[in-house]
Amino acid sequence: MQAFDQIETVVKSNTYNISKKVCWLISIVIGICLVVLIALTVYFGVRSPNEIIVYVEATSLSTSTTNQNEITTTTRRNEVTSTTNQIETTATITPTPPVERIPTNLKPVLYEWTITPNLTDETFVGDLLYTFTCLESTNKLVLHMVDLNIDNSTIAIVNSSSGTMPVFDAWSYDDYNQFMIIDFSSDFQPETIYTVHIVYWAAIDSDLEGLYLSNYVDASGTSRTFLTSQMEPIYARSALPCVDEPARKAVFRITVNHDPSYVVWTNGELERSDALVDGRVNSYFAPTLNMSTYLLALIVASKADFACLPDRVISSKNITSRTCGRTQILPQIAYADEVAFKALNFFNEYFDIDYALPKIEHFAVPDFEGGVSLRFSYQSLILGLLIYAEPGLVFDEKTGSTSQQQYVTLIVAHEIAHQWFGNLVSPAWWGELWLKEGFANYMETVASDFIEPSWRQEELFVIEKIFSFMKADSLPTSRPISVESTNLADIFLMFDRITYDKGSSIIRMMAMFLGAEVFQQGIRNYLKSLSYSSATQQDLWRYLTEATNNTVDVERIMTGWTHQAGYPVIEINRIYTKNDQQLQQQKVNGELIITQQPFNLFPSTTKQETWWVPFKYLDQASLELSNENPLIWLNSTSTTLSVTTSDSNWIIGNPNYFGTYRVKYDPRNFQLILTQLQTNHTLIPVINRGALIDDTFAVSRAFLINATDAYRLIDYLKDERDFVPWTAAFSAIDQQEYLLGDNEIYPEIQSYFLSLVLPLYNSIGWGYINQTADWRRALLQPKVLRAVCSFGYPECIDRVKTMFRQWYLNSTENGIPTSLRSLVYCFAVSEGSYEEFQFLWNRLENEVESIETSNLLDGLACTKDRSRTVWFLNQHLKDGSVIREQDITDSIVNVASSRDVYPIAWIWIQENWSKLFAKWGKTDSGLDDVIDEITNRFVTVRQLNEFKIFADSIVDKGTVYRQFQLSLDKINAAIAWNTANIASITELIRSMNDSSTMSHRLSSFTIPLHDDLH
Repeated sequence: MQAFDQIETVVKSNTYNISKKVCWLISIVIGICLVVLIALTVYFGVRSPNEIIVYVEATSLSTSTTNQNEITTTTRRNEVTSTTNQIETTATITPTPPVERIPTNLKPVLYEWTITPNLTDETFVGDLLYTFTCLESTNKLVLHMVDLNIDNSTIAIVNSSSGTMPVFDAWSYDDYNQFMIIDFSSDFQPETIYTVHIVYWAAIDSDLEGLYLSNYVDASGTSRTFLTSQMEPIYARSALPCVDEPARKAVFRITVNHDPSYVVWTNGELERSDALVDGRVNSYFAPTLNMSTYLLALIVASKADFACLPDRVISSKNITSRTCGRTQILPQIAYADEVAFKALNFFNEYFDIDYALPKIEHFAVPDFEGGVSLRFSYQSLILGLLIYAEPGLVFDEKTGSTSQQQYVTLIVAHEIAHQWFGNLVSPAWWGELWLKEGFANYMETVASDFIEPSWRQEELFVIEKIFSFMKADSLPTSRPISVESTNLADIFLMFDRITYDKGSSIIRMMAMFLGAEVFQQGIRNYLKSLSYSSATQQDLWRYLTEATNNTVDVERIMTGWTHQAGYPVIEINRIYTKNDQQLQQQKVNGELIITQQPFNLFPSTTKQETWWVPFKYLDQASLELSNENPLIWLNSTSTTLSVTTSDSNWIIGNPNYFGTYRVKYDPRNFQLILTQLQTNHTLIPVINRGALIDDTFAVSRAFLINATDAYRLIDYLKDERDFVPWTAAFSAIDQQEYLLGDNEIYPEIQSYFLSLVLPLYNSIGWGYINQTADWRRALLQPKVLRAVCSFGYPECIDRVKTMFRQWYLNSTENGIPTSLRSLVYCFAVSEGSYEEFQFLWNRLENEVESIETSNLLDGLACTKDRSRTVWFLNQHLKDGSVIREQDITDSIVNVASSRDVYPIAWIWIQENWSKLFAKWGKTDSGLDDVIDEITNRFVTVRQLNEFKIFADSIVDKGTVYRQFQLSLDKINAAIAWNTANIASITELIRSMNDSSTMSHRLSSFTIPLHDDLH
């Protein structure tokens, strides 16, 4: 492959002779233009701070001149709103119509599917016998089908329970709904069972969809391929004609005709294999249970290169659990094998329903899509055979990182939970996908707390899932968890943080207000009553309500949480204790005025939604006495509570994040909390310390308080050592870095952030941390080191360079710990030269392990050199690139996230959009993440206008259309925040540094491609 430094640009120039008169004329014209430009710059660019106007289309946003150094209450939002015209949000996009459902007059019963794959020709032949029951008379058989070449001569009804067999007439295709509509000469009759025969063929691609080819390198170093599959959500229709909807379940009986050197895995157990006269083999598999089409799975791979670890048998249940993959990685999937066995045992007991099949197999493949990118990209919900990308199962117990151990544990537990939520009981339609993904996302935490109790995964749930969805759910264009109708693009878009993280968060909230035992009994009844069928959220509400003996109306409480976008912010205003003379100086209890409103990053956007909010609070007295204050339901905009808390003691709402809402405090109570954090922060529970950080920065973004309040709160972090609050803090710091853009104050703010984390950095160091003895500290270490290096701390950068150089000279003797490789590679490349970059690229070209591949890609994305950035980005779209298909969009996201080169990435994305969209614009493979990440740093009107022009130029946005809407709103919100907060933050930071004469030079990481004049 051509190295980037070998690309030459040849510039040819020609010279011309110009007369002196023409030259003078040109000079005069240029001089006049310069004078005009200077005059315009003075007029439009030099204005007093109080006259700043940000133009957004035909609307404007003027800054507030209020005092921003004091804590404010709700009037803060009103002040901003009173001086702020509503910012234009996304242009209205006419939605495409929802897809039609296949008529229910014919009920699927059985798919007898024989498939003959030819991995050399990259094609397969399918032979289908589809059996269905007629419920209402019709002469049309409607099936989903995409890109299948049908042999019309084979279409025929070959069996009928009545003996009467309608004759095939013709078939047509509905392209939008992807319907194959088969007409017959006479009607199917009710209560009659029919079987239709269809033979077809299709190509096998490497696109990670449906049946596809995956590449790997065998033990001898030879590149080879095998067949694997990904049917969720709507790819089964590209493997066989079928009713490809989650509620339309049927039995599958699968036969695979294959080369004898290959072995086959699928949903059912192998019954027998017969050698054929042509030398091939027919492998016959036991019929599956009644299942949805998206659960169909098939792997055909070389016997020499793929195998399984020894079986684990749950003797009391006679269930076999096994874990499989490339033979080279079998030792590294032993931990996943242990987790899978423990999780299956746990769920059998927890749900009081045994896993339904005699076998469960976990299979690691090199290339896999499996859902939206990042958090959800390494697994597929399948019955009997669970397919993962290799990082989802690989963990070396000797050298693996804590984050990878956590990841494998959660992913495996998640997939096993799906055997009940998703497989045993499926959502009736994709619009209620949260009924399986939300539950699996929550149950993975419950199982992980059983498997690895020392991790306290319940605490991590708050920062990893609740805070995660809240960031995605704070804009006007967010969506509800439950969606009534969906088009094809919407089906893919359902696989997002709203479904996974918000879904699991409201399930956790239900578990908390119902109580663990009542919740468990309710979901047991739900699963038992609806086994092998589908469900709606009304079914769930009914069984949970019955578990309370009808004392709690779960549907009444929860409907707002699933049918309304967003979530509430609860404002706590204390009415402090006073002496009542009429009661002879007897003290009267204080009061809390509890108010809810929709959380919204746009101060002038009025929303009227309310929720049923389970409100709880804690104070120092209740902590010391281990007493819980009672649960109060808030179902209106405001209510008042009587409290006995002393005026001198703080009150904190939402203990342990009991409910899914943010909290804002009145100025006096907020100051009491600050004082507690600064004197003895450990008196406040660790989850609530993290919540205080995340909530305070969030409500400042919503203009409910000054941003400076959030900065003053995190000042206590110099004494903090726990994982939860620091993870929340790093997230908040990253968000501030995005929002501040290239503002001249950022280097000073960066120095302030560095001062907060340095005590922890000095404490945690670079040394080895025993993961078994101090798992949380080991998990925190790379986060701390990455933060300190990103702030440019010389000792940190020098340490990275030394580690990298030693590894560079002798990688065998000087290995970098797995948990630190990504950050060491990143800063060695960002602070280094061509040599470091090319060394990592050479390693990538020969790397076969998926986790190390990700580390190398992370490092390469950190280059600050423009030419290297463009060259690296170009490799993602080259045919035969060493960057694997499943890694491409995530790797582009990494480049887009770089403060140093995101402008280059933005230009590249625009120039290559047609190629990017052609590959990923119609699927859920992460192109929306690319748009989301690149626009995270757009905080100026120029950037907004650039993005609008780009968005408006794209007619078909495919599965990325919602992200364009969200990004436009996000940019507008960032502009408003900057206008309102930069001055007060600047004043606070400089007062903290006790100096206002710090250098205003551009920092080393700034690339001043444009100067934005507001």
